Amino acid sequence: MNPFKLKYFLLLLPLVAGSLYSFGQLRGFDNLIHFDDRKLHFGFYLGINTMDYRLSSYKSIYENPVITQQQALNNQNFSEVRLAQVYQGKPSFAAEVYQILPGFTVGGVVNFRLGRDFDLRFTPGMSLGSRHFTYFIPIDPTVYSITRQAEKTYLSTASYYVDLPVGLRYKGFRHRNLRPFIYSGFAYRPDLANKKISESVVHLKKNGGYAEIGLGLDSYLEYFRFTAEFRFSYGLNNLIRHDITDPIPYYGYIFKELNSNLFTLIFYFE
Repeated sequence: MNPFKLKYFLLLLPLVAGSLYSFGQLRGFDNLIHFDDRKLHFGFYLGINTMDYRLSSYKSIYENPVITQQQALNNQNFSEVRLAQVYQGKPSFAAEVYQILPGFTVGGVVNFRLGRDFDLRFTPGMSLGSRHFTYFIPIDPTVYSITRQAEKTYLSTASYYVDLPVGLRYKGFRHRNLRPFIYSGFAYRPDLANKKISESVVHLKKNGGYAEIGLGLDSYLEYFRFTAEFRFSYGLNNLIRHDITDPIPYYGYIFKELNSNLFTLIFYFE
């Protein structure tokens, strides 16, 4: 994740919270004093996200367990992998995520009160976004460093996640119309764009599991509770499918592991 992008996210959260705090203090009294006593309540949310990959690569595609040099050169189903004809037989590549762009998140909230300080939250929704790769193809096949002279190619991959997160919120003490909280949980996310990605460059698994942690602030307004939360989702499973059932470009075999990360700034209305 680009540190400047993360910095903007972290700066935005206190700015929103500060403006709501000022609004609440100007009113001079506490709002929705019995809101947190309800056993069950509902709401919806909107948010912006950025998607990132944690990845590692083989130095050569020949290190990939599903492909050997003999297969690459002789199998007729892998005409794109004929390294003797493409890039003059250079099998070494490197890749990185070179650009992170904002996406959109939307969904609903089901909140179940477990006690004074804890809530169980189910927040199903959808996250739309994309990631952008740079591939480095060394001019010298014996050089693997991406800092050396290299040819470059670019790729964009879209993701349409169905978000199914479940987690716990630990709530701090309420001060006037503000209440901070910490969120932790787990999310299951199938990617509806998986087939498109798999057919283009890499074979990816459709389903992913994520550990999640978040920080936020509840603001009690006159008619509803508004919440700003920053949440980080850490992908737990390797999304690469090591198979050769469908041919993909030869540089797609350079990936050894690929895990997904999501950074989301969420605004709840409850």
